[in-house]
Amino acid sequence: MTPPTDPRPVRPAHPTRLAMLPPVALCLLFLLPWMLPGCAGVLDPGPAPTHLLLAPAMPAPAEGGPLRLQLAVALPETSRMLDTDRIALVLGAGAGREVRYYAGAKWTSPAPRLVQRLLVEAFERAGRLDGAAEESAGIYPDYRLMTDLRRFNTRADGGASVPEVEVELALRLVDLKTGRIMAFTAVERRMAATGSGLPQVAAAFEAAMSDVLARATAWSLTAMAAARS
Repeated sequence: MTPPTDPRPVRPAHPTRLAMLPPVALCLLFLLPWMLPGCAGVLDPGPAPTHLLLAPAMPAPAEGGPLRLQLAVALPETSRMLDTDRIALVLGAGAGREVRYYAGAKWTSPAPRLVQRLLVEAFERAGRLDGAAEESAGIYPDYRLMTDLRRFNTRADGGASVPEVEVELALRLVDLKTGRIMAFTAVERRMAATGSGLPQVAAAFEAAMSDVLARATAWSLTAMAAARS
């Protein structure tokens, strides 16, 4: 006896997703493993930039007794040219000056933050204050040191092959009890590099910054001591 047939219509098998793709898409899909190495070469950003760690010599312990004071070091104000972690190079003199940056090299942090941290460390090494910290640290200071970072760059004038480093800070000491500026000064140092390479430029920056830090901390401590006497 012949078995009864199923009255339901027979449905065709559901096509796979690959079968639904157009021929061009299928070709690209199978070629993708061989295309990826070439794409990686196109997207490769190249070698990472060299990060220069600035480690100038710190001032020796300052003479004089302890000052029972705390100091907050504000983040330096600066121009757009220097508000970066790139190393600025100024070419020419006068109105025709041109600003460039060293290719493939950066500071470990933007210049204002770098200078702020070095100032804090210099006051700690001087040893006369109860405490010195970045303004954002949340201490309760007696004074605030406000600074303008006017120069923190290299310079090459007249086609010179060896650059000169320039560092200049303007300092304002503010009494936080009165809000008055108690004292103002500016310190600067220029230092010729011994060569045009990054190691020689970094060494010149360290020598110039070491001198600026020593003079800035000595001036600040003297001004605070005079205001409290």
